[in-house]
Amino acid sequence: MTSKERVSRALSFREADRVPRYLGFSDEFVRNWKARKGWGSGGELLEHFGSDMVTLAADETPWPSRAGVVRQGSSETVVRDGWGSLVLRKTGARFEHILEPAVKGRVDPAALEFENPFADSRYRDVEKRAQELRDRRFVIGKTGGPYIRASFMRGREAFLLDMAEDPGWTKVFVERLTDHLIAVGMESIRRLQLWDTGIIVHDDVCFLRGPIMGPKTYEELIYPSHCRMIEAYKKAGAAYYIQHCDGDVRPLLDMWVDAGVDAVNPCEPRSGFDPLAVKGKYGEKLRIIGSLDNTGVLPRGRPEEIEEHVRWLMKAAIGGGFVVCGGISEDVSIETMELFLKLLEERGRYPIVL
Repeated sequence: MTSKERVSRALSFREADRVPRYLGFSDEFVRNWKARKGWGSGGELLEHFGSDMVTLAADETPWPSRAGVVRQGSSETVVRDGWGSLVLRKTGARFEHILEPAVKGRVDPAALEFENPFADSRYRDVEKRAQELRDRRFVIGKTGGPYIRASFMRGREAFLLDMAEDPGWTKVFVERLTDHLIAVGMESIRRLQLWDTGIIVHDDVCFLRGPIMGPKTYEELIYPSHCRMIEAYKKAGAAYYIQHCDGDVRPLLDMWVDAGVDAVNPCEPRSGFDPLAVKGKYGEKLRIIGSLDNTGVLPRGRPEEIEEHVRWLMKAAIGGGFVVCGGISEDVSIETMELFLKLLEERGRYPIVL
């Protein structure tokens, strides 16, 4: 059974040969693996650990032609990114600092002129990659969502103030940006031939303990644009719309299901997300792509905890509708990942025996 067939069965609530996996590895983990094992690129590790899904993202930035290095130092680089922001990046740092946002004030959103969303240059690399992978992997496209991309352009703090001080302007600004994102997403569906797979939208509107904003603010300013994206991508033929959001998404699940969200990701255990409880509540209305505890169980690496965690994941996978998913960083040991793979191979075969 190919990875594409395996994931397709799971997302249609049918069991396959084994539980599908959607894994990612940080550059540091890959380097550690290679130093210890003597082999292993990122792609090789995905094959070794049997990752069945792959995400391909076109260049969705409003101004890709503006991107480039502004100043290069010995330990830091200042760049203008495709979102139009001036960004400081320090060597070895995990995060970057926005020196100057693209949209410095509450300008007329209609006056923002974005570069052509259908330009070949946005899709060239991912089109080629999709052709190489689509017969074997479950290839999905990706765009950002209205909240997170708006915060890229305004700066996070400024955008939160916009929502509080001028919701009218904020709504129009979000809608203008969403128009551009939808255009890129629909073109991605067409060019990458995602009609039997789908698209994932990354929009981190939650903290670990709940939504970043109040329910009224979300429903009025962000949710309508999410709904428009869902409708547009499904009309374009995407089989599945997957909503990615870190943190505790449970307060938003009813709205997302009503809007047509087919699956959620990454469903973090540390946020209180329980895949068994969510499957019990929503049944075949909602698929789960995630639930791998990559911040608690895996970094600690105690064998009995890892085995119990795998058993918990496999319970959620009974009956389909579930893909094991998570990113692996350098705080997870190589020994832990070897054990994790062994347990997945032993316990993740259908019919599952707990």
